[in-house]
Amino acid sequence: MAEETQTATAPSFAATRGTRPTTGKWILLAIGVLLVTLITMLLVAGRDALAADARTRPLAERSCAWLGCTIPAWQDMRAFHMLEHDMHADPAIPGGLRVQAGFRNEAPWPQAWPDLVLTLSDANGQALARRALAPADYLDGQHPALIGAGQTASVQFTVREPARAAVAFNFSFQPHAAATPR
Repeated sequence: MAEETQTATAPSFAATRGTRPTTGKWILLAIGVLLVTLITMLLVAGRDALAADARTRPLAERSCAWLGCTIPAWQDMRAFHMLEHDMHADPAIPGGLRVQAGFRNEAPWPQAWPDLVLTLSDANGQALARRALAPADYLDGQHPALIGAGQTASVQFTVREPARAAVAFNFSFQPHAAATPR
């Protein structure tokens, strides 16, 4: 009698031993691409928060340089320091006071130009007049959009003396409303 050999054939839906599905590497590649896309989206969406922190600003700057996005200018009013200031009567303008001042940006990055707030006071320290000067008021027309790190600026302008005698003045800095370029 002829001996019959029986060979068991596996059904077509069952995996055979020793073969690996080829879709695994494509799934890993897709996960990697999605992960890189997610990180990129988070960097772009959170760039303002990253740019506002001194520890993460370099990452935000490099990322936006690579991705082609922009971040707002650094803004830290405490980093502006008044170096000198002087006020005297302007002989060319009756009732005018000529103000000269110099300040420096001591922040580690360029900043948007601040508003200069000039306060005139009487002998008792009471504020007689206060005026916020926008960069367009104290800079000439040919100035860069940002004041560089460590850069100094000298400004001069004329203000009208208040009705009561001002004997003291001081400066402060405040963010300029239009200082967040996009």
